[in-house]
Amino acid sequence: MTSPPRRAGGRPRDPAIDRSLAEAALAEMAAHGFAGLSIDRVSEITGVGKMTIYRRFSDKSALAVAALALLTAEEGPADTGDLAEDLSRQLALAHGNLEGRGSVALLGALLAERERRPELIHAYRERLFRPRAEKIQALLRDARDRGRLRADLDVEAAGLSLLGFLAASYIADAPVDASRLRRSVDAFLAGARPGPAPDEPAPDEPG
Repeated sequence: MTSPPRRAGGRPRDPAIDRSLAEAALAEMAAHGFAGLSIDRVSEITGVGKMTIYRRFSDKSALAVAALALLTAEEGPADTGDLAEDLSRQLALAHGNLEGRGSVALLGALLAERERRPELIHAYRERLFRPRAEKIQALLRDARDRGRLRADLDVEAAGLSLLGFLAASYIADAPVDASRLRRSVDAFLAGARPGPAPDEPAPDEPG
């Protein structure tokens, strides 16, 4: 005897509700940190009942991780062949990510929680930081392999140092604009391009 067909489960999950909850949670974390995020407040902002929220997210940490999934690192144009311009463009995109959605404040809040809630900074790192760092490192690696940068260049350390300019600028309260980004790239490249070996004198300039 055949079994009766199973009844379908509840109504399909509405992705629009998920997104509205995540958007509200992201804004709350940027404004008040993870400690200030609450299911009650997200329910109040979105008009979605708390029971509906808890059916989707087991706790506010799960909601926060979903909110961080909204962050995306724009890839930017492909390698144009102009290394200085390509690196400057990647730094400009990284700066835009930090300026958008209150991400500087958000990053500070996530770093403050890194011991208690490591999954939060991990989600931020995977969504925003790692893709940008890998793109910059790929540009540097390609330039090194073509002989345009020193053969001994550590592309991982170099990529982090370029991104570190942005962090240092925020700490120093220094303006970040296209001109300053380009100058930081030019200063880096001046020391990273191939030159004479340490025990070899530089060639004389032609008279």
